Amino acid sequence: MTATIDNVPLLACRGIGKRFGGAVALDGVDFDLRAGEVHGVVGSNGAGKSTLMKILAGAHPDHEGTIEYLGQRVALDGPAASLAHGIAMVYQELSGVGQLSVAENLFLGRQLTGPWGRVQWSTMYEQARKFLAEMDVEIDVRQRLDRFPLVIRQMVEIARGLHSGARVLILDEPTSSLSPPETRRLFALLGQLKARGVAIVFISHFIEDVLEICDRVTILKDGRHVATERSVDLDKHRIIEAMLGRGLAGQEIGYEHAVTLPPPTTVPPILKVNSLSRAGLFRQINLSLSPGECLGLYGFVGAGHQELAHAIAGALRPDQGTVSLLDQPLRGGDLHQAVQRGMVLVAADRAQTLVRSSEIYKNVTLAHLQGAIGNWLTERREMQCVQPLLERVLCRPARPRLLAGNLSGGNQQKVVLAKWLLGDMRVLILEEPTRGMDVGAKEEIMRLVTDLKNQGTAVILATTEPELALSHADRIMTFRRGEISGEFAGLGLDKQTLMKSA
Repeated sequence: MTATIDNVPLLACRGIGKRFGGAVALDGVDFDLRAGEVHGVVGSNGAGKSTLMKILAGAHPDHEGTIEYLGQRVALDGPAASLAHGIAMVYQELSGVGQLSVAENLFLGRQLTGPWGRVQWSTMYEQARKFLAEMDVEIDVRQRLDRFPLVIRQMVEIARGLHSGARVLILDEPTSSLSPPETRRLFALLGQLKARGVAIVFISHFIEDVLEICDRVTILKDGRHVATERSVDLDKHRIIEAMLGRGLAGQEIGYEHAVTLPPPTTVPPILKVNSLSRAGLFRQINLSLSPGECLGLYGFVGAGHQELAHAIAGALRPDQGTVSLLDQPLRGGDLHQAVQRGMVLVAADRAQTLVRSSEIYKNVTLAHLQGAIGNWLTERREMQCVQPLLERVLCRPARPRLLAGNLSGGNQQKVVLAKWLLGDMRVLILEEPTRGMDVGAKEEIMRLVTDLKNQGTAVILATTEPELALSHADRIMTFRRGEISGEFAGLGLDKQTLMKSA
């Protein structure tokens, strides 16, 4: 019998439990999914959302409780077992292979072959172009994946999941890097899949997206199931209260208000950018930044401000122009020199700055071993150095020996910040620092950034979230098509005005 919305759930979880060391990630969670529905899963960072979905994807086979597929108990003891049951997951932390082409990534593990096992490249290229065209993505599928920005790499992973033949598609923060038009295209595509009977799990911290696209919503808190209700019976503030409590719900409301930006600082600049350009990304950018100041760079995805942040930090080589720190020029594209001089980048793609397969303490000390630990490197000395930092950044759990990949997205970001706190940091460049986080985790991360700013660190905040720029920037530059389209300082500013400038 084929599962429908009205009868047997396509997938049912009963009493799911999972621990990492002594930390409880899931505690007796029930969850079911029906064919032809989009089911939202929301909760704070560390609530257990991604852990539950990784269990369904076969990434965590050692768990408590049972899983049923079409009423029959199944053992999802590995990714292959999940795929065999038609369960595909698109992770928030992208898993594509950057050195392979876009087409190879779309067909990863299932390349099209002909007689004698030869790969049918022309057919793969043609189908890859067709798959991406469905999402209005027009790119050269023969190019390496890592040559494209984060948003394109995410769209490629979504397309791979959609075209794997899955009956259950799990999307972990699928809109976190998408512009509004791209989100609309994704939602239209999900509507088509839903009409074909595909069951979709939609994990997101964007509550508005959840309420718009989902039929039902499950709320998790501290590893426990709080509620499952129809979207039509919920609103944004009810969900936030269930996730976080009334105090933090009020903070989320505050993001929506207009702000008054402070007067421009009179402190001499520490960072100067002159006529910086990179073909196809940004043109003739001039800006300066003073100690203790937060400069917001705001625009929609593809506006060029995120790539500019990478170029300033030395992670991307510009075609022309200069970046000077303390009136001393930095070599373009030399990330190591920038770090040595006290300028660090926290990129939106945490995989660039975090080794998830390694322990937390090794991630924290990696960039500053000799300076922070000294010539005599021992695990004990590393632990003594790292433990206070984890407590300072409110990492949960603050256990240095835990693998970084077992942390939630918000806590992974805290580990990245802890790493840079070990060094002499003069300029902190943040690209989407709260991507994929709930309001509580956002507040904790940005409170750390505010503390650093108050201590004299200069901060660049590159974001596509107007609320984040309004809440934390002292001065805001807007970007459109690679150029500065506006600058705001010392005046009242609201979300609508800011977005119109971009």
